[in-house]
Amino acid sequence: MSSLPQLSESAISAWTDSGSFGRGQRYYETGHIINPRRQGETLKALCLGSRPQPYRVEIVLGQEGIVSGDCSCPIGTGGHCKHAVALLLTWLHEPETFMTVEDLETALDRLSKAELIVLIRRMLDRYPDLEPLLDLPIVGDAKEAPPANAEAIRRQAQGAFAGFDYDDWGAIHSIVQRLLELVDIGDDYLRIERWRDAAAVYQAVMKETLNGYGTARDESGDLHEVVNRCVDGLGACLTETEEPLRRRMLLKALFDVYRWDVNFGGIDMGYQAPHIILEEATPDEKREVSEWVRDVLPQKRSWSKRAYGHFLLRLEEDWLDDEAFLRICRETERREELVERLLTLDRIDEAIAASREASDYGLLQLADIFVAQGHGDLAEELIRERSPDDRDIRLTAWLKDRTLERGDREEALALAEEVFWRRPTLQRYQELSALAQLMDRSDDLRTALLARLVEEGKYRLLIKIHLDEGEVDQALETLEQRKAASQWGWRTDRLVLQVAQAAEEEQPREAIRLYVQAAEQLIAQRGRNNYAKAATHLTRVRDLYQGLNKPSRWEAFIAELREKNRRLPALQNELNKAGL
Repeated sequence: MSSLPQLSESAISAWTDSGSFGRGQRYYETGHIINPRRQGETLKALCLGSRPQPYRVEIVLGQEGIVSGDCSCPIGTGGHCKHAVALLLTWLHEPETFMTVEDLETALDRLSKAELIVLIRRMLDRYPDLEPLLDLPIVGDAKEAPPANAEAIRRQAQGAFAGFDYDDWGAIHSIVQRLLELVDIGDDYLRIERWRDAAAVYQAVMKETLNGYGTARDESGDLHEVVNRCVDGLGACLTETEEPLRRRMLLKALFDVYRWDVNFGGIDMGYQAPHIILEEATPDEKREVSEWVRDVLPQKRSWSKRAYGHFLLRLEEDWLDDEAFLRICRETERREELVERLLTLDRIDEAIAASREASDYGLLQLADIFVAQGHGDLAEELIRERSPDDRDIRLTAWLKDRTLERGDREEALALAEEVFWRRPTLQRYQELSALAQLMDRSDDLRTALLARLVEEGKYRLLIKIHLDEGEVDQALETLEQRKAASQWGWRTDRLVLQVAQAAEEEQPREAIRLYVQAAEQLIAQRGRNNYAKAATHLTRVRDLYQGLNKPSRWEAFIAELREKNRRLPALQNELNKAGL
């Protein structure tokens, strides 16, 4: 058996994140790893966790170190979780506890048929849920593989959703694993070019996955992988199938998942389905798919109507004349394509009329089309028609950029100031300042802007501006104004810490005051995570006192803080860990 590389705690830490490493270290220290085994270059074990049943975890090692991993916990895909860390630390510090076992293929090959039957019976006695696997085909080569039993596959897929606790965040992981095992059977049929059998598997799994989607708690979108793999498989089957009825069935399956996704609001379930149809369907097949689209086209205005309209235009683009194209655009509210085609046909008045019906956001998209077609002045007129007080701020920003391109800096500055005051941000302040600087008006404008920000009590933005411009004293002063104006009590936030960091060099005592304030608030909130954050701030306090050559001040401060909070052992522990 080949030797495995030497690991280090730093290599294990680099494999995961700091939180998982710390929790995994505690799992190792408290003996959560049970039955550790080495199988070739793979480490395997069970790891006790938050559930009654332990998690299955494995890590593959190579000469370059950790190669890959996996765990049955909800976040264990890839093997970067705390359970994998606990396994790796066990291998690092206690390799003698690992039992060396044969490679699975080798172990199975030396068993006789009778022994394999006994083994399977034992496995089914321990895990009776595995018995339905006996109904599934074992796909070897093309001659020996049995035909796919679509009904058995469907029952297995349906059963994947049954009996799981949907309040359990890990349930979806188990569902997906069982469904992907079924998809693998379809891939096996695909490998031996049994297209009809592969398609039957993919269709059955996809249909039941879509049926179960509404009840499953799929917050991370894991079921998308199941459906998307089925769609890719059906696409491969369609490419290799010539029989018209079989092709129609495959196209209908792909259209059904596309329709499901559109009706669900467009969540990219089976996102490749429309692209496969457009690439693989013959002209006659595209005409039939077009009829399917028209049959389900909603009558009311909706996102789905626009989505179907886009697909319809792509399906029929090879035979649509201009009038038919425009009619579909109007029927399905595809205003962008409508205006673009009208401008191409030099039907300017119709393009303008259609644009006037658009929302502010819609007009923003259309304006770029007008510019691309050489009608930027018309786009500008359409936007100016909208009331300045009511129009979308993005339209005003578009006008500002347009006037700047024309060299009208005076109007561009006025529009930039309008955009800023409608939604003041640091980025918009920077853009406004840069434009004013080009016109030698930056000082006067800045004075007026800052005065109005003070008047309106926009202290957060003022602080950001002062920090951005390197004005630490003004940032500290404004921070105190913000604190005095607060009606709901003062609380340290990220901006306060940014001020503290900026003040470290020029105003170290003020930085100390802010860091201490932040630490005390965190301690008052209780909790180990808050204590760890407080220790981080106190580390800065210690370093700043040392920089001021006041180590005795620091020692007196930390001693007093520890005494004041002597009944908080978790805090004391975090301070110890931080070397405080």
